[in-house]
Amino acid sequence: MVVNHFSIRTINSYVAAIKRLYDYFSLPFDCLTDDQLVSFICSLKEENGLSAASMRIAVGAIKYFYRHVLDRNSLVEKIPYPKKEKHIKVILSGKEVKALLDLTLNLKHRLILKILYSAGLRRSELIALSPDDFDWKNMQLTVRQGKGKKDRHTVIANSLRADYFAYVKQYAPSGYLFYGRNKSLPASENLLRWAMVQAVKRAGITKKVHLHTLRHCFASHLLSINTDIVTVQKLLGHDDIRTTMAYLHLCHRPNSAPRSPMDIIYK
Repeated sequence: MVVNHFSIRTINSYVAAIKRLYDYFSLPFDCLTDDQLVSFICSLKEENGLSAASMRIAVGAIKYFYRHVLDRNSLVEKIPYPKKEKHIKVILSGKEVKALLDLTLNLKHRLILKILYSAGLRRSELIALSPDDFDWKNMQLTVRQGKGKKDRHTVIANSLRADYFAYVKQYAPSGYLFYGRNKSLPASENLLRWAMVQAVKRAGITKKVHLHTLRHCFASHLLSINTDIVTVQKLLGHDDIRTTMAYLHLCHRPNSAPRSPMDIIYK
């Protein structure tokens, strides 16, 4: 998995799934049948109550292990992937996003949330950010090795300047923009989640939202301010434009000059 450039998160998830499989049967892996593997996958739902997404990770781990470690391709072909669950994405209005940001008084937490929204980042992409990734002259943010191990560029909001430079002056980051207790290590995902949970409470938002909601808002709000869908696809780093088209519930008109939606709510 390391040779195939799997992320640490994926490696840990796959290892945990294979360990859980062994604990379930306590038998050598090469002795298990396809029926036993399917029954194990069913148990994840029936006994552990895992979501379809978590079950798909477990299936992916089993398929990878049996294909690349045990060389049993014929077996893994018989194991189906659980059907993906489809949920309507929760989108906050511009007013709700502004309240969420304005009521976050902690400078670091506010900047975290502003960057997530203003540039449409995934949490793993934000954690990996460095001050060198910000090109304020061209108003461009470089996202390095995002999902799928790809680099891309996205926008920087003009209205981010004050908080960004105040943060840099106060915290003096060098490697990671948001570092942990040790400057050589990135901030934890728990910090990001805490910042979001507290911001939602302060803003009085009752919708079921999470960190990734800010990325959804970025995409939907871009379309609402007339950014064409191909540009949104590139800013989000989607391989398949059908993924981006899920945001087309808002009307939009083509526009070749994209800008961050945060510059709309902070005029």
